[in-house]
Amino acid sequence: MKSSELNQRRQQATPCGVGVMCSYFVEKAENATLWDIEGNEVIDFAAGIAVLNTGHRHPKIVAAVEQQLQAFTHTAYQIVPYESYVTLAERINELAPIDGPAKTAFFTTGAEAVENAVKIAR
Repeated sequence: MKSSELNQRRQQATPCGVGVMCSYFVEKAENATLWDIEGNEVIDFAAGIAVLNTGHRHPKIVAAVEQQLQAFTHTAYQIVPYESYVTLAERINELAPIDGPAKTAFFTTGAEAVENAVKIAR
């Protein structure tokens, strides 16, 4: 399939309010390289607008994800807590540049983090 064909399908299936930057469609990625569905190779300068300083599919990240998948895939800490959440919070608390005790909460998005920071500040 060509990107032009998939673009036509995209225009029929998704609203125009959901814009896209590129006219090609990614098929696979490795480190900082993307390959589109036509086999063209490009450098990924955007990383899907995410924090991706390890690149795509870094072996240590893949191994950690595979290990976690063997335990459980997802649970909301607020419903069913798990040790790694507490362990990471403790580590960040140790690194906090403040005097006295620290506490850490994790959020999915920056908007949630800012919202909670405002609530705490009040």
